[in-house]
Amino acid sequence: KPPNTEPSEGIVRHPEFFFDNTLVAIQVENTLFNVHKYQLMKSEVFSDMFKMPRVEGDGPEEGSSPERPIVMKGIAASDFAGLLKVLYASLFSANQPVPDATLVIPAFRLANMLNFAELRGHLLPLAEKNLNDVDKIEFAREFDIKEWLAPAYTRICQREEPLNTEEARKLGVDGVLFIMLMRELHRTSGLVLDANNFYCGSCTGLSGVYPTICRGCGINGANRCHYSGPGTMMQNGINSADVTSIEAKVKEWVETGHC
Repeated sequence: KPPNTEPSEGIVRHPEFFFDNTLVAIQVENTLFNVHKYQLMKSEVFSDMFKMPRVEGDGPEEGSSPERPIVMKGIAASDFAGLLKVLYASLFSANQPVPDATLVIPAFRLANMLNFAELRGHLLPLAEKNLNDVDKIEFAREFDIKEWLAPAYTRICQREEPLNTEEARKLGVDGVLFIMLMRELHRTSGLVLDANNFYCGSCTGLSGVYPTICRGCGINGANRCHYSGPGTMMQNGINSADVTSIEAKVKEWVETGHC
């Protein structure tokens, strides 16, 4: 006599931690996956699919075995694997994947497409925290997150490092040309000060008056200032007076849809 799998009277199944051990076979490109049904039920798309009534005489149910998998088209097997890595990752797992662009972007893309609402909400702040500015721009374009664009472009315009080939490819011609223009207009070779005004040492990097030789002209004198390094008015070669101007121009450029 087979064992009784029904719960005894008075015993209830926990609504969150009594897992359905059913596996669902899924084929993406030429790769087979065997995934727990309870994980897929977190997707509105899969949940609706499993609720559809079966037609009698239609043979084994799709996904019931590797021989009759659910075939998913239009997505990459590597992207689906990325989604599952995040879906199965435990917050307390020692093998939790690093949330970099190669994992977060494809996982979010499929979470968005298949409507894994909870996972999508989990991944969005991870993307904002861990993606670099170029990847944030690419991410924001794809998923229409406009509020990420202006801050990311502004930081790229202000940074010292030039764009590499991969970054330029991701940003596109218009983005690269705009960044080059901003750097050309606002990057200076030295600190620019307004005449007949006073500045503190913190802003300029200059302090004190000393009797010594000037490093620039080589003339000895009594009123030489000590330079301790770039002050706060210089940020990555850009005068801080121009930072506000860059932010305004980037915001206008983004809002007009050029990005």
